[in-house]
Amino acid sequence: MMRKLILATLVFMMTLTFSLTCAHAEQNNFPVGEWTIEYLYEGTTIAEQTICIYEDNTFEAIDEEQSKEGTWTLDGKTLTMTSVGEDLNLKWNEKAHQLVGEYNGMEVILRKATKHKDVDVIAKSSKVTGGWIVSDSTTITPEIEQLLWTALDSYQAGTIVTVSYKPVVYLGSQVVAGTNHAILCRASEINKGSSWVIIYLYENLQGDVSVINISNLDFGSLCTYGAD
Repeated sequence: MMRKLILATLVFMMTLTFSLTCAHAEQNNFPVGEWTIEYLYEGTTIAEQTICIYEDNTFEAIDEEQSKEGTWTLDGKTLTMTSVGEDLNLKWNEKAHQLVGEYNGMEVILRKATKHKDVDVIAKSSKVTGGWIVSDSTTITPEIEQLLWTALDSYQAGTIVTVSYKPVVYLGSQVVAGTNHAILCRASEINKGSSWVIIYLYENLQGDVSVINISNLDFGSLCTYGAD
């Protein structure tokens, strides 16, 4: 009898503890935000993706080649992510502060992204075509400026530099296997004057950065006033 009572008490305490944990998590927009999902087979990581979980119960899994979208629900201790008719059930591990589960014989771990600590909650309204997220702050921070100079140094290496760039506005980012950045810059070319360009950078998961495109911005062509 005493054994049953102790067991019942322990079960009640565990249930209460987990209920309070889930309630606290939901009050803090759990699990909305940017996550990293890792697939392991026999203890070895074989794949990793970035997951953006939005407030409207949708999510987007992004890697270098494709983007997969789906929906999510949180039922007590289980987060269910559904995409293309398949469900992935993950349970919250409070001690490790991550969600764990299984998929096709692999161990799956979902943990909060640590690389972009400023991204705690991603509002779906900020999401634009192609997975780009408009930046809440357009300020060119020292970190962004350093990324730009590092990428440009590599991009212009071995060439005669005739164009200089001045970063003006940080436009936004796109989560891939790493992060793409879009920066509006004023370009000054020798004997040709100035122009506006958008420089796109790719920052991989190791922090290495490179220029992926420099697009001229012909803002005059965007004006439709007086057009037929």
